[in-house]
Amino acid sequence: MPEYSWVCEQCTHQMTKRISITKYNPREKVYCPNCGTEARRKIEQVGLSFGKGFFRDGYESAKNVKTNTDGES
Repeated sequence: MPEYSWVCEQCTHQMTKRISITKYNPREKVYCPNCGTEARRKIEQVGLSFGKGFFRDGYESAKNVKTNTDGES
């Protein structure tokens, strides 16, 4: 289940909630429990790593993959 984070711009209080993707409503307002003002959704950068065995189309077999040795994609 994904975690969503909010930060209050007035008192800088940060909060995190685990909400199901199907139940999350981005238009629903979240209020700070400390001061009661509306909190802003905090967007965090997520890094993804694709190691050996990941293929673009999801169907290609590792036996059929040709690697490019000259460094071009």
